Amino acid sequence: MPAPVPPYVGRYQVLERLAVGGMAELFKARATGEHGFEKLVAIKKILPHLAADRGFVQMFVDEARITACLDHPNIVQVYELGTDADTPYIAMQFVDGLDVLGLLRECSRTQLRLPPGLAARIAHELCEALDYAHHAIDGSGRALCVIHRDISPGNVLVSRRGDVKLTDFGIARAAERQHKTEAGMLKGKYGYMSPEQVHGAELDARSDLFSAGILLVEMVMARRLFIGPSDLDTLLMVRDAKLDRLEKYAEDFPPALRAIAERALAREPDHRWQSAAQFRDALAEWLRTEPRSSTRDLAEFVMRVEGAPTVDLDGEEGDGVVAAAHELGTLSGPSTRMSAQRAADEAKVARAEYIAGIPDGAPRHVEDESSTSIVIEGGLSTGEPAKAGPTDSGDLRGESPIHLLNRLARAHATGLLVLEGRAGILKEAFLAGGHPQYVMSNVITERLGDYLVGQGVITPQALARALAVMPHFDGRLADTLVGLGLIRPLDAFRLLAKQVSAKLVDVCGWSKGRWRWYEGRTAPGDPRPLHLDAFRVIGAGAAALDVAFVDDWAASHAAALVVGEPVAAADRDAYGLGEALVRVHGMLDGRSSLGDLLSRVRSPDARTNFLRLVYLLVQTDQARLS
Repeated sequence: MPAPVPPYVGRYQVLERLAVGGMAELFKARATGEHGFEKLVAIKKILPHLAADRGFVQMFVDEARITACLDHPNIVQVYELGTDADTPYIAMQFVDGLDVLGLLRECSRTQLRLPPGLAARIAHELCEALDYAHHAIDGSGRALCVIHRDISPGNVLVSRRGDVKLTDFGIARAAERQHKTEAGMLKGKYGYMSPEQVHGAELDARSDLFSAGILLVEMVMARRLFIGPSDLDTLLMVRDAKLDRLEKYAEDFPPALRAIAERALAREPDHRWQSAAQFRDALAEWLRTEPRSSTRDLAEFVMRVEGAPTVDLDGEEGDGVVAAAHELGTLSGPSTRMSAQRAADEAKVARAEYIAGIPDGAPRHVEDESSTSIVIEGGLSTGEPAKAGPTDSGDLRGESPIHLLNRLARAHATGLLVLEGRAGILKEAFLAGGHPQYVMSNVITERLGDYLVGQGVITPQALARALAVMPHFDGRLADTLVGLGLIRPLDAFRLLAKQVSAKLVDVCGWSKGRWRWYEGRTAPGDPRPLHLDAFRVIGAGAAALDVAFVDDWAASHAAALVVGEPVAAADRDAYGLGEALVRVHGMLDGRSSLGDLLSRVRSPDARTNFLRLVYLLVQTDQARLS
């Protein structure tokens, strides 16, 4: 039973409850004053059971603080932050309309497609809001550096006047925000995150542009862009920026508009629009050639779709309703009459797949998309992986693991690398384009379950429980842990990536062993590749080198002059070690021996870190010992 609607929240008279979310509930309310003054407002009030949680309260307060600094026609205004019965609330602008989520559900109900021109108009106004927010300053002139981080259909409002407004800055990051969210926590909706959000990398404004691109595509296609059989699958589709569904369903997508959207959806931020203003201007240029895409046209469409009758796809009058839709000119693409069969197909897709995810009772299978959950539970795939001999082989005393991995990465090699260490340790790394896709090990502690127990993520009892029911999850431990609620999907992905990366980070410190390379070999079975960055793995491996390892290496080469080789900044930055690697590379002028360089470093920790970086530079051919 929902809680009764309170008559008042603070000084505002509540008219109705509009929605209840995971953190707060939303009310339509009225503010009154002297001389008959009245104004409709929206009241966002934190849920009672969260009022005692300081983290939620501070995040709620941050939303009010950040949004109050933003004054733009395309951003919902905040009027007041107050407290009612010790529970915080925000009084803000009431937008008479519905969010894009609701608009598209209405389109599904009535079988009226949102025309591409109006979808582009909404995206254009959203980019106006983002351009302002990304460059907003406070009263003292300091940049706020706001990144919304949760651009999704439910947070973009469309009024009955055709206004578009961005709301819900509850998880936005601003340079001066008081509450810092916990690293690695999921603070966005899976299917609307950017690839860098999935990775847990540092975000900039271009992350919002990726999410805005998703919204544009979904409005035109009337289908989810990133959705899979499980949350893990969805996250991996986002991480890879897989646009298969755009390829499959974009028959009504104007080519020029599609090109604009696809640039926003580039996996690498450097390949996207570099600012919301760029994205906005590209949309504006396209809209100049598109009739019936004004704010007034958007207002008319909102009113029309809300007033249209529900299409009864199981009845006999469905064709007539679709014909009426055609007469209103609301279908995207050429003005041709939809068949009843196509209308039925559209409704099934919208009802089974669209914004709400996969509703209760709908099939969990997604057409033409096989289950691709990650399989990284077991040990080695084959023991002796090749019937044919290796393409190449060598000794790790002659070529270090870091040099070997770097060489394969630079060569964009695809195949299987088998690494044999001491005491029978064996690891198999499948590479694609030089980057690790899948790594297996016969070290018990490196198996997923044992790794998670060792990291304190789950208990041994929880692992035993998961293993007992794993057959019900297609034998996939990651899916089992998520299905049992033991870990969250985003945490599962990041832990899997960390676990697989750790197997190669460990190899970077091997001083003895052998390796074999099998060109073109692919992983057995149907594992979901993690697409790790080889250079980042190598950087992490160098940073984790044992003190004794680098001390022995330094002792062997103390008299050698160290010469830095010319190298592009992007190549040096690829290892993810920041300015420290740049500074050390700048010290290698060829006039000082390794011993002389070490004598300038004072503390033992600094000496070890310096040696690790010099070793990395030498092993990746960015420096040489004379």
